[in-house]
Amino acid sequence: MKTPVSSATGRYRSIAQRLLASRAVTRILRNLYRWTHSRALRHNQVLWPLLRIERDGQGRLTRCAMRWGFTPVLTAFSSIRRPAGDVAHLILSGPSVADIGYSELDLPAVMGVNGSIALRRSHPHLRFAYYAMLDAGFVTRRRDLVADVLAQDLLLFVTPEVLRWIAQLFSPGEIRCRITVFEEVHQRAYMPRARPEQLARTLHGDLDLVLFDAHAPVHPLGFSLDPARGLFGGGTVAYSALQLLVWLGFRTLYLHGLDLHGASTSPRFYESADARLPSALDRQFDSHIAPAFRGASRLLGWRGLRIYNLSPDSALDESVFPKRHWTTLKRHALPS
Repeated sequence: MKTPVSSATGRYRSIAQRLLASRAVTRILRNLYRWTHSRALRHNQVLWPLLRIERDGQGRLTRCAMRWGFTPVLTAFSSIRRPAGDVAHLILSGPSVADIGYSELDLPAVMGVNGSIALRRSHPHLRFAYYAMLDAGFVTRRRDLVADVLAQDLLLFVTPEVLRWIAQLFSPGEIRCRITVFEEVHQRAYMPRARPEQLARTLHGDLDLVLFDAHAPVHPLGFSLDPARGLFGGGTVAYSALQLLVWLGFRTLYLHGLDLHGASTSPRFYESADARLPSALDRQFDSHIAPAFRGASRLLGWRGLRIYNLSPDSALDESVFPKRHWTTLKRHALPS
């Protein structure tokens, strides 16, 4: 009996996916891209030739799909229903998260990043409505935690590179969440990296993509009020998540685990000391992370938002975001 064409095609696609996900093939494709494209396009080496990108007349992503194999169904920014609530909580990965008594808290709307989902193993009542991932290394090295995120009923924001790895490493049946793709303002998919003077000229007077410093040493500094047009990198996924929560319409934000220090020696709350992923937080804090959050603090303060840092020993001092102790959020706690 002959194998049905559809079955054979599916098998070949599955084999192709596994080959393209291998480290050796990935290395070959990256080297080929570097040899055939200019330095301004170097950031696309992680996407080529696996992803197909389409844009509208304003440059917004309208399609992001794998050329071979399966692509998750994507949710456009324009179809996201913004919540009616005022308060949201952003749970990050700093060690101080382990000191918070989540069993004593009722959190109305929660966004997680990377390994935040590990909290549900000890606090199963905790529900994430939103999630953000921009580190492909986390996806490839912590597939267990990524699988937990994908299995939730939530809205997951990812970069094209993260989408690529989700499509290659997981099957359609493992994905219950909705997925939305965002990109960074200065390095858009399959477009040349924007030069500082070009970015300053393009974004001058822009009310949605607010540029703080086009010539910052790592990436341009700024804050996006319209993620469909892109986000500014801040050296940490926490900064991307902050921009997303502001766009969603929340006016009072509580930041959990925004420690931002000792990342090279202190494991994240879900890691052990001998099994932790590398981090660039310490290296980029002074040059990029702190200036980004400081600029965001001024901008959001002018817009009337209230943002509180629940990390008592955060590397960001109170001139950026005022600090609160997590116990002030306990059920029936008196306001401080």
